Amino acid sequence: MKETRREQILSLLKKHKKLENSSLQNELFCSLSTLRRELLLLEKEGLIRRYRGGVVLEVEKNHIISTRYRENVMILEKEHIAEIASTFIGPGMSLFIDASSTAKSLLPYLAKLSNGVIITNGLKIAYELLHVTQQDTKIYMIGGEAIKDAESIVGDYGNSFLELFHIDLCILSSTGVDLTGIYEANFAQALFKKKVMRLAEQSLLLVDYTKFGKKHAYKFSDWSSFESVITNHQPSTEYLQLAKKLGVEFLY
Repeated sequence: MKETRREQILSLLKKHKKLENSSLQNELFCSLSTLRRELLLLEKEGLIRRYRGGVVLEVEKNHIISTRYRENVMILEKEHIAEIASTFIGPGMSLFIDASSTAKSLLPYLAKLSNGVIITNGLKIAYELLHVTQQDTKIYMIGGEAIKDAESIVGDYGNSFLELFHIDLCILSSTGVDLTGIYEANFAQALFKKKVMRLAEQSLLLVDYTKFGKKHAYKFSDWSSFESVITNHQPSTEYLQLAKKLGVEFLY
């Protein structure tokens, strides 16, 4: 049986994760208006998320997306976010870096850090840091429960270990944000991030534009807990007004 246009769109997005409208038009041999109608219906069902000029496959709510998937989508956007975030990092700093693929994009900048201390709960991040950082920079991995899809460590033991450090800057991501707060798809991850933020002098949120307007079950922070939020597109007026009211800096 021949695939419907809807099925074709979903099949293409499952393969490529993100596509420009022009590419979809070429694949489907349809007009832009026809494509737009199909995308509107799919977005209403929560299966996709549209952005200017393209579309990205949506993921199941409150589901942890695998690290392997996250590392291979939104690459340029994450590199843009990491470049801005790197301006917050300086010699001799003590940093916490979470297990996100966005934070992992900071590796080229962390490789240049001298006399630093880097703490992480990311299994792959810790491994790669060992191969690129300066000899006078120390790498610490927390202990606890290993979460397979996130390739990260969480748990009470890790929380206690963190209290041994003075953390200058905590760099975190999230699975979703809306006007009321910052969310995680996993309860243990949410608790862990709350703990790290309490211990850090300053917290920095890295979040690409696809995370805006996405609410998950576990809220780990209000906007006011972050001094700066780095994204890759100018947020909507509502977010900018909220940030101004709370004294939060948006960088993009």
